[in-house]
Amino acid sequence: MSTPARPRTATVDALHAALDDDPAPQLVDVRTGSEYRGGHIPGARHLPTVDLDALDRDRPVWLVCRSGARSARAAAQLAARGFDAVNVEGGTLAWQSAGHPVEGRRAPGLLLPLVASLTLGLAPFTPEPHIVGKLRWILGGAEGMAGADWFDLLLHGAPWVWLAWALVARLRAG
Repeated sequence: MSTPARPRTATVDALHAALDDDPAPQLVDVRTGSEYRGGHIPGARHLPTVDLDALDRDRPVWLVCRSGARSARAAAQLAARGFDAVNVEGGTLAWQSAGHPVEGRRAPGLLLPLVASLTLGLAPFTPEPHIVGKLRWILGGAEGMAGADWFDLLLHGAPWVWLAWALVARLRAG
């Protein structure tokens, strides 16, 4: 009985160098659509479920995901079917940590921090939001504020900090 073929592994630096080869290897990103749209390696094809018909058997197939686990499984499946499969260790996280370029990154959305700010950040709505009362208390000297009051300020203030961060990130992204 023959042993099934095992995929090769490579570092993100090896991938970076291989992308300059002629011809460049087939680079397949097996992450979800939202992960891919959030930032991917330039030239990577998005195939969350590896489509064998979309791949050229005569060229190596390098597979990448977020951290290397999903791409390792996909590489093993391709190697078992006779492909020259290479798993990129560390995935896009290692790629970004190494300072290599990423395309498709988009600014964070504003809907979730806005909803959190308008609900949790302003709760309860009557007689006045906690955050307003706590800020008035602090501006008045914070006399008598206990740990629970400071926690309450943090709980109701955090969504506003998140919203401010998301706005700044969106403005920087253009």
